[in-house]
Amino acid sequence: MKILVILTLLVLDYSALDDITTGNEPDYTLEYAILALSAVIFLHWYNRVNKI
Repeated sequence: MKILVILTLLVLDYSALDDITTGNEPDYTLEYAILALSAVIFLHWYNRVNKI
């Protein structure tokens, strides 16, 4: 299940970064929210694995 979530987040991150760098969106709020949420999830999992 974690692998599916990670792959989904990576696809969403790639899509968000593509929209931000190519300028295809008039408003980048959703793209930045996707990146921020995935960063929180990845850092949470990293901290659980490394017991920080």
